[in-house]
Order: sequence, then C-alpha cells, then structure tokens
Amino acid sequence: MKNKFLEQFRKYKFTDTRVGTDSIYEFSNGNTLPYTGEPFGSNYFCVQTKKEAGSWWFNPNHITFEGFRITHQPSPWMGDFSSFTILPSNKIENVRKYKNKESNFLPHYNEIIFENDEVAMITASKNSAIIKYNVKNPQFILEGKNLVLEKKDNIVEGYVNNFSGCEDENFKMYVVIDFVDDFDFEKLEEDKYLISSSNNELYLSTSFISLNQAKFNHIIMTRDFEKMLTETEKKWQKYFDKFEIDNFDEESNYDQYSPYDKISQEKMFYHAVYRAFLFPMRFYEVDENGESLYYDTLSKSVKKGKMFTNMGMWDLHKTLFPLFSLIDREIFEDILEGYINQYNDSGYLPKWLSPDERGLMPGTLVDNVIAEASSKGIGNKYMKELLDAMIKCAEVSSGKATYGRAGTREYRHYGYVPSDLHESVNQTIDNCLSDWSIGIVANNLRKNEIAKKYFDYSKNYKLLFDNKTGFMRAKDRSGNFTDGFDPLNWGSPYTEGSAYQNSYNIYHDVNGLIELFGGKENFSKKLEQLTNAKIEYKYGAYGYEIHEMREYAMAHLGHHAISNQPSFHLPYLFNYVDQPKNTQLIIKEILLNYFRYDWKGYPGDEDNGSMSAWYIFSSLGFYPFCPGSNEYQLGIPFWNNASIILYNGNKINIKVNENYHQKKFVKELKINGSIFDETKITWEMLENGCNFEYTLGLI
Repeated sequence: MKNKFLEQFRKYKFTDTRVGTDSIYEFSNGNTLPYTGEPFGSNYFCVQTKKEAGSWWFNPNHITFEGFRITHQPSPWMGDFSSFTILPSNKIENVRKYKNKESNFLPHYNEIIFENDEVAMITASKNSAIIKYNVKNPQFILEGKNLVLEKKDNIVEGYVNNFSGCEDENFKMYVVIDFVDDFDFEKLEEDKYLISSSNNELYLSTSFISLNQAKFNHIIMTRDFEKMLTETEKKWQKYFDKFEIDNFDEESNYDQYSPYDKISQEKMFYHAVYRAFLFPMRFYEVDENGESLYYDTLSKSVKKGKMFTNMGMWDLHKTLFPLFSLIDREIFEDILEGYINQYNDSGYLPKWLSPDERGLMPGTLVDNVIAEASSKGIGNKYMKELLDAMIKCAEVSSGKATYGRAGTREYRHYGYVPSDLHESVNQTIDNCLSDWSIGIVANNLRKNEIAKKYFDYSKNYKLLFDNKTGFMRAKDRSGNFTDGFDPLNWGSPYTEGSAYQNSYNIYHDVNGLIELFGGKENFSKKLEQLTNAKIEYKYGAYGYEIHEMREYAMAHLGHHAISNQPSFHLPYLFNYVDQPKNTQLIIKEILLNYFRYDWKGYPGDEDNGSMSAWYIFSSLGFYPFCPGSNEYQLGIPFWNNASIILYNGNKINIKVNENYHQKKFVKELKINGSIFDETKITWEMLENGCNFEYTLGLI
C-alpha cells in the first residue's frame, strides 16, 4: 500500500527552512536563517524573533514575532544590510506571539499562525514580495534603522540605509509599497511607520539602483499572491527535480525499517539542495530596456552588467561552485561576468562580497573558482580577461588588507608569507592553490610559459614543511621556523584551526605532500594519528575559545573538524594512500550522525551552501577534491538509489545494493556494467552520464 505522505514528499520535495537555525554566538548548528524567496534572489524574507539578539535575530524556539524581515544577511559573522521589518497587526505593537510549531517555513512561502489564530503569509520573487494578512482592516508596522518613507500618489516610497560594512556610507535600498486601494500612512516615530488598509495584501518592491527602478520592478511584479507563490515554487522545483533520491528498501518495509528516519534523511538532502542554490545573491537588476544594471559602491554610480553579492570565496570554492559546474552553468557564467565587473571597478577580483568587498579570510580563492570554470568549459569568453586579472592580483599589492593577496611582495620574495603577517601559513598555502589555479587557466588558454611559471610557484608550500614535527609551520623573514610551536595551538599562523587541521590542505598536489612525509606508509600513519587523536586544543593566538573549537570538540572525530572547511577533504585523503575503506568508514559515519533534519541540522557553520554542497556530493558518493582539476574522489553513497540530471540533460544513476547502516564499506563497484577498482573518477565520465552500481559489505 502506497503512503500518501511519502508520495507528496517525493512530488514536492518540501523542506523546512529552519533546519540549522538553532544556533547561538557560542555554538553553531548551522548559523543559517529560514530564507523565503527565489533561488539567488536579490532579497530574502525571514521571521525576526528578537532584534536585541544582534545577528542572531531569529531563533526557532522563540515564540515572539517582531515581523517579516527583509534581509541580505549571509552569515551572522558578516551581519545584515538594507534590512527592515514589516509587522502585520490589528493594533500598534512591537511584538506578537506566534505558534512556532504550527507555522510553515518553506523556501517559497512563510505562513505565520499567531497565538489568536490570525494568519499572516508572505511569498517573494527576485525583487518583490506580497504579504497577506487575513483580517479585516489590517495594519502593518514598518521599522528599521535609517528607514525613510513617505506617501506620494497612493504609493509609499523611500529607502533604507543600514549595513555592517560598505564602501559607500550612503548606500541605499529603495522601497516601494502599495495596496489595491487607498490606505492610511502615518509616521509613528523615527524609523517607524504605520500603514492601515482595507485590503489584506501588501505589495512591496525594492531596488539597489534607484527609486525609479524600484517603481519599475513594482510595475512588472506579479500582483496575485497565489500566482507569485506558484511562480517561486516552480523556480525551486527546477533545482529539486535535478535530484531523485530513494532510501527505502521496499514499499512493504515502510513501517518496519525506521521509515521516519529515512524520510528525514531524504528531507535533509533536499534541504541541502535548497541551501546550495540560495547564494550568491543577485546584485543586479534588469531595467525597462532589458539592460542589466548594478550599483557600484566605489564610484557611487550605476553601471551596465551583472553583479552578485554575499559570497566568500574561501568558503565556497571547495564545494559549491563544483556543484554549479554539474547543475547550473548559466548562473556560474553570470557570476564570472560579475567577477570581471568587480575587477574593473576595484582593480581586484573579489574575496568576500557583502554587499561589496569586505576582504575577509586568507588567500584569493576566487582564482580556484575561475580554474574550476575554465576546466569545465564554463565562461570561455571571459577567460583571457580573467587570467589577466588573476595575474595582476597575484603580483601587485593593493596596499590594503581588503583587496588582493596579503603579503604579495613578501610571498614572491621569500616564496612564503612570513610569520609577522597574519595567518601566514594559510596565506601561503592558499596562495599556492591560487598559483596552481592561474596555471590551470593559462594552460587551458595555451599560454604555456605562464602556466609553467605558476605551476612552479604552486610548489612553494614545501618551504613551510617541517620534517622534524611533520607539520606546516610559520617561518620568519630569515627563513627560520618560529619558536614556541605547539600543534594544538589554534589561530595565527593558521586559520580557524591548528597545525592538525591546516597541514594537509594541499589539494592540488597531494602526491607532493605525501613525498614530504616520506611516502605513503608514513603519510598513512600520520592520517591515522590525526583520526584517532583525543580531543585537545589550546586557544593559541585567539586567546579565548571560539565557536569552531567547541564544534570540533563536540564531534569527537579526532582532528577531523568536519564543522569547518579546512577539514572537508580530510576523510578523502585515505584514498591517496590506498586505504579507501577508511575514507568510506568516516564518510558514512558523518552522513549518518552529523547531519540532522531538525533545527540543529549541521555540525558547524553551513556557510552559504558550502557545507550543504559537501553533503550533497558525499552522500552521492563522489567528491570534487580539488576544484579546477577533472578528478573526483570516490567515497560511499548514502542512498539506495539516486539520480542527477546534469546541465546538458545527461543523467548520473546510482544504485546501492545491501545499503544498511551497519554496512559501511564498498564491496564492489561497477560503472556502466564493468568492475571499477580505482578510487577516483573523471569529469568526462560524469558529464557524459554514467551508471554506478555499488554493493556494500560489513567488512
């Protein structure tokens, strides 16, 4: 007998957007927000439960409702910009109570059921939204820092000017609001307004370009709640339908084998898909002539072209962009155009945009994103210009911490970033990956001399390897390893970890790294020590306990801090020393026990699709170990059956026999019907479509 709930889930693949939102400053279970909007939207809308909580202004456990918040916050560590709230109410108040367990939080729709059973709903498109409040003569209270509104010709218009960081102190988001009929508008106090109407639907549009553009966006918006809801749902369904997951043995086993756990696992997968296609956010708009326009915060002017925001390359280069390579090359190419525009505007390629360059995290790992595109034939028309930009960023210091590489001159002079510069080991290692990425793009453009030069630079990581300790270590300007080394110390010269998490990040030359350790046997022993180590850490340069330390310790995975990007690849290193069973064991353990379809969903910061893309790849059984290469490391698939529809319409099919939780090893793998004994596959195999058939074993 078929299960109706299961059928409905399989059809719509709905997901509760609150997964991973139950986080606090001291500990991250994702540090996500329950965004409602369309994929890669210009705005998202979330419930605000407590403004006084700072960047943690939503908590799923709270029953307070301060309004629907228009938000552009990618992470609590970055903060929000251009935000304000809209509180539906039948009286003037600052907060209401709602039923958090009964309310619905979906990618395309947010329905709030208040304590008195009144209902407020919101759906959103790229630049617009509709709030529906089913009461007679509804009121809406609008509030936000530097929110300036007035009523003109039966339209509320104005702007909001707030941000955590921006090159333009007058950076504005323009706002237009109206109803079907006339309405009353009143300023209650500074930054706070009241709208009263006989209509229960509020229509809102925004623009970062101008008030006129906001009005144009408003003219072309869908002004029917159900229609906008359906349109946005279809945009999400486009991505959900790229993946088909089946984790059930037989329909008859539905009640016998923990079915709700299995449903939750499938829901977690589709939640990861939702997270993977939220960011980056569009920071451009299309005008009445069909031209793409964006606002340049440096020149404080409107320019032609595309631009994206809310993306940190350090976080996203490893997993998210390789997913785009498989699924959505069109958005990837648009993002590359945005890189060129950012370079032309600032003289440097982006590192962390929110809304403009914030300059956070080491390296310039946009280079690796570009290499990934180049190696997959994406954005070929941009590659010559992007290569010039990459080389400029690698060789010319901006003189500012925000733009370009840190220690540019020193890195070229010494071959490494010296210890007196912040996070010098990770800066060096990331520069090596960037140099390799430049080599990849140059090689694909047949600029052989440039390619060789940067491939040679990419070996500089070897200068920081200490044979005595077996770790990457900081060196001073005289070429000496610094004193006081303790591999348990977190922080500079490392990034968000210790020597344990940051000595193995040589994605582009693992075989060279293995040679430094003295060969596969020694490297294997080091990996086993890393994995079996007891949980130990010291505050080091941080001087206090940061949340990443707590998350690493709570996982009890040795020094595999799966909670953070520097450890994403660590389980797959065992493949390089001919121990794929260790890779399979660790990956299956993580998939089973560290991702949960509930409010505490993730083992650390989800980071704008980065961790979700890791989950998607790892649960499908292959992983883009080094973006920009054409190789993927094999792990162990999590699903009985899975299929992925690629950008070109080709299909990857995955079938797993004997897929039980206790069976954590691959006994046999066939690809396209033939036994396959290697631990890696190629881009060409995936792109052409292929059939994987696994049989799992107990030992």
